Amino acid sequence: MKTEEIRSRFLRFFEKRGHKIMASDSLIPHNDPTLLFSGAGMNQFKEQFLGLKPAGFNRAATCQKCLRTGDLMNVGVTRWHMTFFEMLGNFSFGDYFKKEACQWAWQFMLEDMKQDPAKVHVTIYEKDEETFEIWNRVVGIPEARIWRFGEESNFWPESAPSKGPNGPCGPCTEILVDTGAATVENSTPANDSSRFVEVWNLVLQQFDRRDGGELVPLPSRNIDTGMGLERMAAIMQGAPTNMDIDVMLPLVRAAAGRVGHAYTPGASDPDSRRLRRIAEHVRSISFCIADGALPDRYGRGYVVRRLVRRAALDGRHLGVTEPFLWELVPLVEEQMGAAYPELKARQTTIRNILEGEERRFASALEDSAGIRLFEEATAEVAAADKQMPTERVFEFYDTHGIPLEFMEQRWEDEGIAYDRDGFERALEARRAQSRAGSSMGQEAIVFKREFLGEKALDRLRRENLSTEFVGHDATECEATVLAIFTGGEWVEAAEAGQDAQVLLDRTPFYARSGGQVGDQGGLAWDGGLALVSDTILDHEFIVHEVKVDKGRLRRRQRVEANLDAVRRLETARNHTGTHLLQWALRSVLGEHVHQAGSEVSPERLRFDFTHPTALAVDERRRVEDLVNARILEGNPVQVRQMPIEEARRSGAMALFGEKYGDEVRVISIGDFSRELCGGTHLQNAAQVGLFKITGEESVAAGVRRITAVTGAAALEYVHGEEDLLAAVCKTLKGSPENLLARIDALQRQIKDLKDQLAQARSVTRRGGGVADLLERIQDVDGVPVLAAEVEGADASALREACDALRQKQGSILVVLGSREADKVNLIAAATKDLVARGVHAGNLVRALAKEVGGGGGGRPELGQAGGKDPDGLPRALAKAADLVREQLKAKA
Repeated sequence: MKTEEIRSRFLRFFEKRGHKIMASDSLIPHNDPTLLFSGAGMNQFKEQFLGLKPAGFNRAATCQKCLRTGDLMNVGVTRWHMTFFEMLGNFSFGDYFKKEACQWAWQFMLEDMKQDPAKVHVTIYEKDEETFEIWNRVVGIPEARIWRFGEESNFWPESAPSKGPNGPCGPCTEILVDTGAATVENSTPANDSSRFVEVWNLVLQQFDRRDGGELVPLPSRNIDTGMGLERMAAIMQGAPTNMDIDVMLPLVRAAAGRVGHAYTPGASDPDSRRLRRIAEHVRSISFCIADGALPDRYGRGYVVRRLVRRAALDGRHLGVTEPFLWELVPLVEEQMGAAYPELKARQTTIRNILEGEERRFASALEDSAGIRLFEEATAEVAAADKQMPTERVFEFYDTHGIPLEFMEQRWEDEGIAYDRDGFERALEARRAQSRAGSSMGQEAIVFKREFLGEKALDRLRRENLSTEFVGHDATECEATVLAIFTGGEWVEAAEAGQDAQVLLDRTPFYARSGGQVGDQGGLAWDGGLALVSDTILDHEFIVHEVKVDKGRLRRRQRVEANLDAVRRLETARNHTGTHLLQWALRSVLGEHVHQAGSEVSPERLRFDFTHPTALAVDERRRVEDLVNARILEGNPVQVRQMPIEEARRSGAMALFGEKYGDEVRVISIGDFSRELCGGTHLQNAAQVGLFKITGEESVAAGVRRITAVTGAAALEYVHGEEDLLAAVCKTLKGSPENLLARIDALQRQIKDLKDQLAQARSVTRRGGGVADLLERIQDVDGVPVLAAEVEGADASALREACDALRQKQGSILVVLGSREADKVNLIAAATKDLVARGVHAGNLVRALAKEVGGGGGGRPELGQAGGKDPDGLPRALAKAADLVREQLKAKA
């Protein structure tokens, strides 16, 4: 039975039993900041399970896209582990409970999946006699195939009775299939998970855990089940692993063909494991990018980057050094696109982003100098204590850009360990340093979210409070204060000087969402005023962040809600300008361009989009010209509400990875731009005034960012550019017409002066040349060592002198240093015969650098270091002889 049929049979089975079939949620949870990725079918129903929000139905069934990385190291190794998988699930919110859940699960397994009942086992929580009776007496499973386990494996959350947390919880019962392939003696579900495969877990949520481990029955009990689709498919198809089923085996074989290896399903050799991992990771990466999770240094982006790098490293082990993972993306769409059309819609984007990330990774590994240092250090540590110093790990990562995954995999082969916690501390210190040095400030780097808290949300829902948004048509309205919170607590009033969060029955204030900032303004009443500094969307509630300026703001107070209309208009200019920009980018660059993020504020707009390369100068100009041409045409901006399917058929663009409701708002500009959007806009594109791009940069592999301004801000930007040009002309004593010629003449003059300076600094071109230095050679246990300070030389001049001395002398270790203001240069160079005796110039100069407050390193033949303590240079040069003796002794 094919995977697609299992999926459709499951959903039809539960649809016939009154379940609402819901589409899979995005892999990126949009209403749960505690999760990086959706890891279970119940994630999209979290608020319903917690009783915070009614679902509008009490039974549901889904096939949910899931991503888990807890068992990343087991992917491709064990029979069943995957990062991305599909979870079939049926859910009850206070409706049916244990009996129906167990009976229907058994019925589906036997009737639809045609399983032999003698090979189906179940597990239960050891104290759950009710579920035992259902399985044994109602369903008819013999006691010998019902296995009891403790709270650590058959309770959700795990070990909740003894360890918590407090809140809704309940026992689990699992359905296992005996595949017959025992891997241990006296094989049972307790000791052989490879043979007894868990395919379905039923969570029976019936308790409220309280302090002391007290389990109080819930007034409304819930069912949350999850079946692993790939596991079920493997059993139905007799496949030896998840990776050998109908939707995965073509991917594995394609990877095998690309790297020139044969693949046998179920094979356990290292190459076969790597092929399975490559195929699995490419599928996971494709789904992540399709839902808007792009490779990055932090959060879910780092998870995606790690998957790319692990798969790429597997490819390198199999002999492929150039990017190739992106070539497998069309096959992912071919196997999965019917169920998940976003893969087809985003295929070009996925390929471009993946290829860009692969090339970036390959480039880091091709840094010959960095890799050479890394390999030398690895060889040294492997021959010694097999513990890589933290500072060396950080040097390779931060200075040379060698990915941590590459180092870890290489060291795994050599049995080398390192202090991961120490590395993370060093990395966080560097990030903090970078943030402190940024002119943007902390708020621009860390995404900030405010929440009222579960207690406040629960009170609002119990009071059945809601806000009517009238801000698409008005900038002011009369309203009644429904609720006031200070410090997360419900209060009856807020006094002058207090900060508070306020909910109104009606509001013109747009709440920060969809990339658009929240409105600001004020709430006025007789004798009082509260200033609104921001408007946020907390779940379904529009929350006004206020500071009471004067008077006393009370619940049920009638107020005049007035937003800053000028600020709103400037924001609308930038929002409508963003839509025009996306249309222009797709017109100039191609249909692969999709929005990957945005920020719309009164001051500017920022638009992230999928494209593999930087815009050429003429492309940027064409985009800007197209936008301004549409502005001059004066196209009307129209707003329509319509069903989501109708909007899609009309060609409306959707946000990358966003989840929409059944009814959507469509913004159209003329007959050329159509997007799903809930933000505020102009009435006519002409109101944008002027559009000017101010910057374009890369933000991730395959993702570019444009910043732009509109209206008066665009005019101000142009004036600033004119002022800058005038200042440059004045400084260089030129005019706009001859400025380039003036710059060219100055560059030639600078080059001539640099040549003269280099000649003055050169040791070899001075009066005595290197002859004066040769007189200072000393013999150190048979090694000619020259350690000297050279005045007025930079690092380049020192290297030139070292090369000349080695060539002239034939056998020598040269250590030269110089001081430049508050900086120190150190160069060490050894001839090959001395390297053979144990001399290592790179290690020597690294040790000397400590005397001048710096660091460095290099190869055995040549090393370079720098420092910031010029007074320490004499001490460093004086230590050279002792260090040479130590190296010779170590070699001996």
